[in-house]
Amino acid sequence: MTIITKLISFFIVFILFFSYKVTSSKALGEVNWILLKENEDGKEWLDLGSLKRIEENEISVLTKFYKNPSKENEKGKTSLYVTRINCMTNQYKDTSTNGFPNLKSKWQDTNNDELIDVVIEKACAEGGF
Repeated sequence: MTIITKLISFFIVFILFFSYKVTSSKALGEVNWILLKENEDGKEWLDLGSLKRIEENEISVLTKFYKNPSKENEKGKTSLYVTRINCMTNQYKDTSTNGFPNLKSKWQDTNNDELIDVVIEKACAEGGF
């Protein structure tokens, strides 16, 4: 793991810890990436160890997306997101991208994006919704 990757991972854990009310020591669980879906756009992972219930209908989770190479970008690109999900409305917002807070993030629909749909489905199921 490169130093930059380690720093980004540390910063994301830091944000997870201090962004929301910490209700138990489980808030900073082990990293447990599971590959949820792969398609022509890329691959989507979910970290089960980061799953945290925030409010009655909401959870927060760390996700990772690998964007497949394209003609404009010959290399693929991996991005990390702290995603807040409303399991009742199936809406989401990325509260952090690659360790940088998105202070003005707004709730949005998935617009049938199968990669974010599978994140919401799995995260809400694991969160007990």
